[in-house]
Amino acid sequence: MKYIILSPMSKKQRGALLLAALCLVWWLLDSFVFWKEVAEQRYVLHTLAEIRVLCHSRQQGRQAINTAFAKMKELEEKFNYFDPGSELSRINQNAFRQEMPLSGDMNAILTLALAGSEISGGTFDITITPISRLYGFGTEQKQKPDQRNIQNQMQGVGWQKVRLDSQKQTVRLLHSRTQLDLGGIAKGYAVDQAVETLQRHGIRHALVNAGGNIFALGQKRGKPWRIAIRDPRAVEKTLQVFELSDEACATSGDYEQYFVADGQRYSHIFNPQTGRPANLENELASVTVIADSAARADLLSTACFVLGVEKSSIFPEKKFFYKANAD
Repeated sequence: MKYIILSPMSKKQRGALLLAALCLVWWLLDSFVFWKEVAEQRYVLHTLAEIRVLCHSRQQGRQAINTAFAKMKELEEKFNYFDPGSELSRINQNAFRQEMPLSGDMNAILTLALAGSEISGGTFDITITPISRLYGFGTEQKQKPDQRNIQNQMQGVGWQKVRLDSQKQTVRLLHSRTQLDLGGIAKGYAVDQAVETLQRHGIRHALVNAGGNIFALGQKRGKPWRIAIRDPRAVEKTLQVFELSDEACATSGDYEQYFVADGQRYSHIFNPQTGRPANLENELASVTVIADSAARADLLSTACFVLGVEKSSIFPEKKFFYKANAD
């Protein structure tokens, strides 16, 4: 019988073997197999929001989620149109008479909103508030106004009536009837801020959803996150499913905030040029936009809902359109 005598490993060989073993252990710990999935829902920004994370421990996930929701709540308090003590309300009350200082978040969201107005030709406009209130949105008494009242209130509408100095972090409103409402971008902005908060807590894979304004961070166990678009006329029905990874999407439509008068549906999204509900002009029921940030997806979905299918081609982002009369 022959024996093979193995020579002892050199120090270099032992080091290489140890390094390989450590790499294997690290790969196993970092693989999705051992990761925990933690999710929580809370009511914030006037909608049900959900944050779902993949992490090494449930404690890490809960801490990250709590901090992200705290940031979203902070933004809600600043951006709330209906709270007379909010930063937005103070702007609406005083910015026609004097220059108003802005918090960092207010300066950032106004910068994004006005840039969105410019690139969309004014179809996204945070000054549409007088028209929205004229139709009764945000109140208990929704109504179809006459054309004279619409034209009267249109005097305060127009994003050029907002003078923002982003360097000084101040804003002025240039017409006494101009009022700001951040409803068309606030949820998207808050989702982006929540994602940044999660990342600061070491989270690399998460899904943040605030009323259909979604950011998909990383992946879900090695695969992109799957997003479903609901049928605007049948809640239980799905029209489209797509995948997202490090991208956002948002949907605007005529199916959640609306009223019916004389057999006609009046949605809460208005054409800032005409003062009419956008769904009356383009017969769209919903628009979903995929973008690199939730704030951009949020404002572009509104702009595309106003523009309609053909004119929305000015934006390179991927879009899904559904018409009100589609089968």
